[in-house]
Amino acid sequence: MRGNRGVAGLKARITTRQGSRSDKNNNNYFTGSKWSRETAKKALPILVKFVEKRRPTTYTELAKLLFNDKKYAYPLMSALGRLGKSLQLLSEAEAEKFGKIPHIQLIVCNQKTRRPGNLALGFLGVRKKVADSMSKAELNLLARGAHDTVFDYPKWQEVLSALGLRARSLNLPRPGNVLPKIAEIERRGRGEGEEHERLKLFLAENPRTIAIRWKGEGDTEVFLLSGDRLDVSFRSPEQWIAVEVKGKNSPEADLVRGIFQCVKYKIIMAAQLRYEGLATGDGQHPDPKAILACGCTFPEGLREFAEYFDIEIKSGLVVPEDFVSNKESLRKGTPSSGAA
Repeated sequence: MRGNRGVAGLKARITTRQGSRSDKNNNNYFTGSKWSRETAKKALPILVKFVEKRRPTTYTELAKLLFNDKKYAYPLMSALGRLGKSLQLLSEAEAEKFGKIPHIQLIVCNQKTRRPGNLALGFLGVRKKVADSMSKAELNLLARGAHDTVFDYPKWQEVLSALGLRARSLNLPRPGNVLPKIAEIERRGRGEGEEHERLKLFLAENPRTIAIRWKGEGDTEVFLLSGDRLDVSFRSPEQWIAVEVKGKNSPEADLVRGIFQCVKYKIIMAAQLRYEGLATGDGQHPDPKAILACGCTFPEGLREFAEYFDIEIKSGLVVPEDFVSNKESLRKGTPSSGAA
């Protein structure tokens, strides 16, 4: 009895102390070594961004984002454990406001197993010894449940604020600066020029350049039912990939426009597949994919923004000087140097 009162009293003192400290310095929720504390604070806003995309990450990917070096993947486990403790302290101190905060650090997974380490499952009340004896199917089910709980939790921005952290911002151009330039591009029409045309034809005939495994060539200037046109389209019963092409001199505004074009194309392609299925009775509906391919370098902030919508970016593409399109070969009667 006395022991229970002692534990309860200790918890009450911790909660009271943490509550009063949080008013002065939210960083007191973070415990452990200086490296672990600072790394946990840097990791949380990044993990919130992954939650917004509803996808887990890996220790290696997070290490690259935090330190630009994958060698920190293993030490990250300690910092993520500290992050879990911090969320527990915040849950206890402000239970009415936040309820039970899910363990966001569990979306960081082993690259091979695609689930958190068994030691980390202790935050779910599963001891490592028990986890080690579980089957892969059981562990996968446990991990999926934990991920869904994290993804569905609605107060991550408030959690960041309570911990004195800011949401990770991206270096993006202001909409007010970009929109007039996009309007000007639209006014000029679709005359992209010879360099754009060569890149488009090269990619259509050499899909592996942008990591598309394809037999034969893609089609160019493909109309959609919306009236939009895809620069390059790779379509089969199993997959449909659209490629929006930008040249090496494309301004930043046109790259922003390209991202939104790809978002639009994915939605229209999905609707068109559904329409065709209903019209023909064909039950196959491959998940459409969109790639933005450009000859220029791509700003990192825009690249990360594109990832939110599962738009792949392939940048810095160069057409070989000796490339001759198959279309030009047929016209001129010369052999093509661009065969895939």
